[in-house]
Amino acid sequence: MPRTLKSALFAAVSVACLVGPAAAEDVKLGFMVGFTGDMAPWAGALNNGAILAVEEINAAGGVLGNNVVLVPEDNTSTAAGGVRGAQKLVSVDGVSAIIGPESDPIMALLSFAKDTKTPIISTSAGTEGLDKAGGKGNYIYRTNASDSFLGVVHAKLLIDEMKQTEIVMVVENLEGTLSAANTFVRNYEKFGGKVVKTVTLAPGQSNYLNEIKEVADATPGGLIFVAAGQTTGVNFVKQAYQRGYDWKYWVTAELQSQDFVQAAGAEIVKGAINPVSSQVEGAPSWARFSEAYAKRFGEAPQSGFYQAETYDAVILAALAMQAAGATTGEAIDSKLIDVSRPEGEKVFSYADGVKLLAEGKDIDYDGASGPLDFSDTGNVAVPATRLLQIDDKGEWVSLKTIDTSAYPAN
Repeated sequence: MPRTLKSALFAAVSVACLVGPAAAEDVKLGFMVGFTGDMAPWAGALNNGAILAVEEINAAGGVLGNNVVLVPEDNTSTAAGGVRGAQKLVSVDGVSAIIGPESDPIMALLSFAKDTKTPIISTSAGTEGLDKAGGKGNYIYRTNASDSFLGVVHAKLLIDEMKQTEIVMVVENLEGTLSAANTFVRNYEKFGGKVVKTVTLAPGQSNYLNEIKEVADATPGGLIFVAAGQTTGVNFVKQAYQRGYDWKYWVTAELQSQDFVQAAGAEIVKGAINPVSSQVEGAPSWARFSEAYAKRFGEAPQSGFYQAETYDAVILAALAMQAAGATTGEAIDSKLIDVSRPEGEKVFSYADGVKLLAEGKDIDYDGASGPLDFSDTGNVAVPATRLLQIDDKGEWVSLKTIDTSAYPAN
């Protein structure tokens, strides 16, 4: 499962110690996520994916003969932290690209990326605000699924699999959670579902008793849709349980972590369900990544937890520089989409990609997270979705995997 806050902070320190001071010719890539705040449960695992990618790149000769250095930065899981972190990475550290930021931070950096000609590649931001914002010339990309895609998945699974055509929603007032909720509502209603009530949670409150009463007055039947960050989500479900409500929840990705279970209590959240974008675990690229990750970190990666998406983002940035013959942000932006086009010859590793590029061939990098065939707006389709549920032991377990390879990118 994703690492805890303590592990995430340790991982950040470990990377800083690992990379050490950069030489003048080193190519620097920023890795910026919330090592603290709501993103912390995932940060360590994503960090590992980035480390593995950098190590493989350097083992294959680096980029254009230069060593690649990873520069970690904590954005505190906030938009303001993202702006501060990005400014430091570019103006002080001199990175060629920034990998990682989640929804709120990256939405605050759209102009910054273009103005500074620094590609920013998210590996976890679902916000629909990125659906048309990215691509060549805009310097914005993501290797994970959009909420527009996940909204279809949430809606269809609730109606087709859970047979639930009416629902009460609880939504925290944040960029990422509002995006997830909005795309769900559009698709749920399109497929015949009805939203009985939407209750909005203000971030950072210690008391949600009024909001809990609103939900109770709506007499929810079946699962309650909850789109909230870790702190707010935990407070809401614990306070509802303390008031005698044994509700069951359908949650968005923000709450799909073991930290959520531990903080809220397994008895309170058992039965909660979340669909996550997933890799096809029999695919050669996933198998190779999974084996290498387990060997390096002593634990297997979990498909759908953004480790693979982060690994792929670093590999793609390096391949783009190799293809462009330069290590600038402009070079990455000029070739990032090209090295993942299906018209090229398929490669499943950085080393294989570099070899074919040296032969003057076009390549199509198929990553650990999936095909990664970027649309012109910097989005990718997702090959599969897993339906996860918290069991009686408080563990997230897989119920089933659904093929979504035919779903279009945004």
